[in-house]
Amino acid sequence: MADEISCPYCESVFENKEDLSKHIDRIHHGSGLLEGDSRKF
Repeated sequence: MADEISCPYCESVFENKEDLSKHIDRIHHGSGLLEGDSRKF
């Protein structure tokens, strides 16, 4: 609901940042990281 997050690249909507991060890794790999994203590779 209010916590949904939209993908900055394709506007898909996710319930949380973790799901969004996984989506970006899979679909938009190499497009850059979100602000404040401190995942380790």
